[in-house]
Amino acid sequence: MDGNEQIKKLRDYAELAWASYGHFHLADKDYGPKGWWNEDKKKLDEFIKNNKRIPTHTDILNIEYKQIFKGDFAPLQAQNFFERYELLIHQPNTESSDFSATFFYNKESKALSIIFF
Repeated sequence: MDGNEQIKKLRDYAELAWASYGHFHLADKDYGPKGWWNEDKKKLDEFIKNNKRIPTHTDILNIEYKQIFKGDFAPLQAQNFFERYELLIHQPNTESSDFSATFFYNKESKALSIIFF
């Protein structure tokens, strides 16, 4: 593997790790936080009020919605990421252990990436 390929792999791994911090449970149409005190409910209500739709995985990473979802990807970077990767499973932080995990599938290489925190 030459230097350019190594740099590309490192960039890909860094981007996967970065993306795994996304609050992807907020893009799940079946997720329904309850109670006015719930921070997730406030975030979803604000997004839906302003955009007339539920957020997508791309929205979660998009820096344009940083105030709501804390994403740090440029809009095109977020779009390109989800053109290349499919989000298979996302386990948000658990209250008791602060464990989270995200499984991504690379559509090009057919590789599975699992990120644990």
